[in-house]
Amino acid sequence: MKYKTLILDFDGTLADTKESIIQTMKFVAHSFNLQNVDENLIESLIGLPLKTTFEKAFLLDEKLIEEATLIYREHYNEIVIDTISLFDGVKETLLDFHSKGINLTVASSKGKAALIKILKKQNIYDIFSFVGGEEDAKNKKPSPDIVNLIIDKYNYQLNECLVVGDTIFDIEMGKRAYVDTCGVTYGNNTREKLEKQKPNYIIDNFRSLTEILN
Repeated sequence: MKYKTLILDFDGTLADTKESIIQTMKFVAHSFNLQNVDENLIESLIGLPLKTTFEKAFLLDEKLIEEATLIYREHYNEIVIDTISLFDGVKETLLDFHSKGINLTVASSKGKAALIKILKKQNIYDIFSFVGGEEDAKNKKPSPDIVNLIIDKYNYQLNECLVVGDTIFDIEMGKRAYVDTCGVTYGNNTREKLEKQKPNYIIDNFRSLTEILN
């Protein structure tokens, strides 16, 4: 195997969460009586921390961001989370990788509680050696902190790690951590957008990772 460790983004890479995120952001906007929410802007910010999204999409200050985050998480974790499903081929491919001894980790901007809840519901939580959420790194994507944390924690070798994600933020994160990167085109960024970031690989479906790893 060329790569022994996969560092996987979650939203738009493992799971189809775009609609759940947009609907929850609209719910928060309604709670704050914000009008004319720009769904395209929200979509372009998926993959970044909530704080960044609230700053750029809603122009909220620090105090209101804290309040908005609480509203978002409560609504998402209790209501929207059950609508989320993994992309086609993700579960089978991950289980295959796990059976072959590949280290599987998650590096996400999502809250850790939501990540764990979704992975447990899909019966794949136990195959991951590490599930990293927004709370696990001080500096968020595209900072490489979460990738560096995973590598340092388990003493992984840089040349044996592959970051897989659907946005330019994931690719930049991997590059800044000096590991190879793979963009997926079925998530929140187009192939053209990903190509500009020059990842080592670009795939159109998750199963294609098997060809890269063999």
